[in-house]
Amino acid sequence: MILPVSLVRSQPTWSVRASACFALTKPRLAAMSILSTMAAYATARPGSGPLLATVIGTTLAAGGALSLNQWWERRTDAMMQRTQGRPLPQAMISPAEALVWSIILSLGGVLLLAAMVNATAAILAAATILIYGVIYTPLKRQTRWATEIGALSGALPALLGNAAAGDLGSRPGLVLTAVLLLWQMPHFFAIGWRHRADYQAAGFPLLPAVDPTGRRTAVWSLGYSIGLVIVALLPWVLGWLGLIYGVITTVSNIWFLRAAWSFVSEVDRDRAARRLFFASIFYLPLVMGALIIDRLMAG
Repeated sequence: MILPVSLVRSQPTWSVRASACFALTKPRLAAMSILSTMAAYATARPGSGPLLATVIGTTLAAGGALSLNQWWERRTDAMMQRTQGRPLPQAMISPAEALVWSIILSLGGVLLLAAMVNATAAILAAATILIYGVIYTPLKRQTRWATEIGALSGALPALLGNAAAGDLGSRPGLVLTAVLLLWQMPHFFAIGWRHRADYQAAGFPLLPAVDPTGRRTAVWSLGYSIGLVIVALLPWVLGWLGLIYGVITTVSNIWFLRAAWSFVSEVDRDRAARRLFFASIFYLPLVMGALIIDRLMAG
C-alpha cells in the first residue's frame, strides 16, 4: 500500500523506517543475485566451504547495491508511476538515512566476505556494488548503453559463487555467468517497452524510451536471445554438461526464442513484450535448476 506523504512525515515511526529499509533492498531482485551465487557455489562442488558466510555476505552486498540505486534515483522515481510508491519518494525515510543504510550493508557484505570467505569473493562483491550502484545508475540518465553496463553487475554473483567455493573457473558457474549476462537484456527490454512512458517522463534515454515503434528494441531483444540460446547450449554440445541439462535447456530455449521472435513479428508489441517478460521470468529458474540437477546426478 502506498502511504500518503503527509501521513508518513507526521508519523516517522521506527516500524515505518524499518519497513523502508527492507524495501530499499528490493528483496525480489536481491533474491536473484543470492540464488545465482548459491547455484554457482553448489555446482562448483566445494568441500567444506563457508556457505553461511557466503549467503549472508552476498545478501548484504546485494541489498547495499540496490539501496544505493534507490538513493541515486529518488528524484526520478518520484516522476514514474511504477516507482512513486518506493520509500524515498514517499518520504518513509530520509535520503541521508537511506545512503547510510546502503553504505552499512555494502561495507558489511564486502568485509564479511573478505574476513570469512576469501579476497576474490569480496572483490567481486565490491565490483558488483560499484558497477550497479555507482556506474550504471547515474549512466541511465546519459546513455542507451547503460543497460549493457548494468548487466555486468547482474552476472557477477555467479562468479562470486565460484570464488566462494574455491574454484573461480568452475564450468557450470562460468556458464551461468554468461547466461545471466545475456538473459538480462531481453528481460529488461521487455520491461522497458511496457513502461516506456515512465522512462520518457523521467528523462531516461534508454532504448525502449527512444524507440518510437519498438522495432529496434525488439530486434536487439531477439539478437541477445539468440546469443543466449547459443551460450546456454554450447556447454552441452561440448560435453561439459549432461543430458538432463541439455534437454531442459533446449526446451526452455525454444520457448524463450519464440517469445523473442513474437516481440519482433507481432503487430501488438505490448502483448508480445508481456509474453517475453513472462518467458524470461521462468527461463532463468529452469536453466539454473537444470544446472544443479545435472551436477547432482553426475556427482
